[in-house]
Amino acid sequence: MPRKKKYSFPMISVFGTIGVIGSIIGIIWCSFLWAKACGTLAIDEIVIRGATILNIDQYQRHIGDLTNNKPIQTNLLDIQRIVEEHPYIKAARVSHQYPSIIVIEISERKPIAILNGEPMVMLDSDGVVLPDIGNLIDFSIPILTNYNPAPELYPIGNRALSVKVMESISWLKILRRNYQELYYNLSEMTMENGNEIVLILADYPTRVALGNSHSWSKIEILKKFQQKIKGKKLLSDFTYLDMRYKNQVIVKERI
Repeated sequence: MPRKKKYSFPMISVFGTIGVIGSIIGIIWCSFLWAKACGTLAIDEIVIRGATILNIDQYQRHIGDLTNNKPIQTNLLDIQRIVEEHPYIKAARVSHQYPSIIVIEISERKPIAILNGEPMVMLDSDGVVLPDIGNLIDFSIPILTNYNPAPELYPIGNRALSVKVMESISWLKILRRNYQELYYNLSEMTMENGNEIVLILADYPTRVALGNSHSWSKIEILKKFQQKIKGKKLLSDFTYLDMRYKNQVIVKERI
């Protein structure tokens, strides 16, 4: 009985084809790595992600026209540096998506208070001064009044130089984290008699006097007081709450 012929694949050709394909992929990949290592990549589109405080258009105008009508060689670190120069951007990460897209992921600075002055400015939880670009009305945050309003103390994009303002911002940061109910009901934080802090609630309004040492212990006492009257009264049922005395809350009910 005649044996059937066995056919074998030309293994050399198969390996050759694989080798060629692998070489092409390797060349492309190495080219990408080289371009990335050199910090320059051809781009024709920029995508910005993470913008919630400001409109993306405002960030795009800040970056400028980096693409024109043709792909250009752009350094990623230069883009990151330009992006992070914007006062509303806390940090940015820039990456390249094949073939020619740059993705910019940003972390924005969120305003925590507005300083009443000329001009009015916003500050974030780090005390960084954020310019008014027509967006003051977009934020329902406390207004700081009777602080030193000298413009030179509030350099745009940098931390405020006023010690009292920085102390108040640090305190508001703790308040927003640990006592949100009070923070989001806070209309104004004002300085009276030189260095005594008074909180003014948005409801009615109610004044909360903290004295010249607005320590967190007084807020803990206020929180316990609010819990004790819960279901019976609200803080807004009082004209003022005086927290200037140790372990006491002196109140005057609204008539």
